[in-house]
Amino acid sequence: MRTKFTLRKALKFLKNCKSVLSSRKAIFQKNIFPILFCLALNISFAQSGCKATLIVENNGNVRSTPLDGTYYSMVLTNNGSSVDTYFLSSKNINSSCSNTDDSAVTSNVILTADFIDSEKNAISEITLSAGQTLNFYVHIIVPVGTAVEKWSCNQIIASSKNCTNYSVETVLHTYIINPVND
Repeated sequence: MRTKFTLRKALKFLKNCKSVLSSRKAIFQKNIFPILFCLALNISFAQSGCKATLIVENNGNVRSTPLDGTYYSMVLTNNGSSVDTYFLSSKNINSSCSNTDDSAVTSNVILTADFIDSEKNAISEITLSAGQTLNFYVHIIVPVGTAVEKWSCNQIIASSKNCTNYSVETVLHTYIINPVND
C-alpha cells in the first residue's frame, strides 16, 4: 500500500513538472537547473522505499577475543517497502573511533572480518524481502603477530543495491586478550 501511495505522489509530481516545463518553455531552455532539480526529486522519490537496520545481537558491540578470534552475531532488517540486496563490507576505523576504556587509539591494531551465515558458509551479500530480518555472523580474525592487550574498531556496513549511497552500519570494538593472563 505504501508503495502505491509513493508512486502516486511521484506521478503527480512528474505531471506538475511537465506542465511547468511546457508552459514556460523559453525560460527553461536557457536554464537547465530546474530540469535537473525535477530529475533529482524524481530519483529521491524512487529511493524513498529504502530503509534498514543493522545491529549486533543483544547490543554486544564490545567484546574481548583470544588470539583465535571471535564471532559477533548480527541482525539485518529490511524496513523498506521492497526486496533489497545488501552488500556486506568491513572497514577499519581505528583513527576515528574511541576505545571503551578511554585508552589512546594510536596503539589500536588492525583486525580483519569475514561474514558467514548460520550454517558457517561465507557470504558477501544478503537479499531480504520487505520487513524481513536475518541473522548472520561477523568473524573477527586476529592476524598472526598482532599485539595483545590492544583494541580494534571495525565498522560493519550493509550497502543497499536498490538505493545508491544508502547503507547502514555499526561499529565493533574488539579487545585482544593476553593468553598468558588467561
